[in-house]
Amino acid sequence: MSSVAMVIAGGTIGTVGGRVFLPVLWGLDVRDSRSLRVLVPSFTAISLGIAGGVMGTTWDVVPVWALFIALVGVTTVDLFHYRIPNVIVFPALAVLLILLTAISLLRNQPGAIGQAAAAAGLYGGLMLALHIVSRGSLGLGDVKLSLPVGLVLGWVGSGYGRSLMAVVLTLGLASVLGAVMGLIVWGVRVWGNQILPDPLADPSRPQPTVFPFAPSMAVAAAVVILVVRATG
Repeated sequence: MSSVAMVIAGGTIGTVGGRVFLPVLWGLDVRDSRSLRVLVPSFTAISLGIAGGVMGTTWDVVPVWALFIALVGVTTVDLFHYRIPNVIVFPALAVLLILLTAISLLRNQPGAIGQAAAAAGLYGGLMLALHIVSRGSLGLGDVKLSLPVGLVLGWVGSGYGRSLMAVVLTLGLASVLGAVMGLIVWGVRVWGNQILPDPLADPSRPQPTVFPFAPSMAVAAAVVILVVRATG
């Protein structure tokens, strides 16, 4: 199957997956709106289409597609409620473990499972350390989200060194994106406007440190996963 066909396949699966995911978001108190009915399937389709084009015809793309669908859902909830729902993260983690294990064993590459687990452990450990150092400013939800992301980061890399470096790069890029997003949100609040309803901060006392981190984690993970795969 050509790259163009994989782009189309990814876009189609993303559109269907995004639409199927919408009731889950409504169940998590995300307000049903016409814009989200368009944006969620659109972002899912675009991300899966790009992944399909970059990775081509390979079973490797299936876990990446699964992760990207979960990241779109998690990001949407985090933007509205500043929380990362376990009902998305833990099933995604279980699905990814099953997929990665099955594909690795079918290819007679059991070492890939250990590589993925090591990357997940490193990312989770770094995020937990940041959670402790920040005294909870970085939420436990972000720590839990790092586990499925770390699995895929470790799995797409060629060798432990490259996989663990991918984790460090992802965390660094997410931090930069998060800082930029925090400043933008803070600036908007200072001027008395809000892009999205803020469930935590007092509008009269804008806080530059209060912002959802999952969107930054998701974008950073997607970029690094696809770059590692394209250059690996």
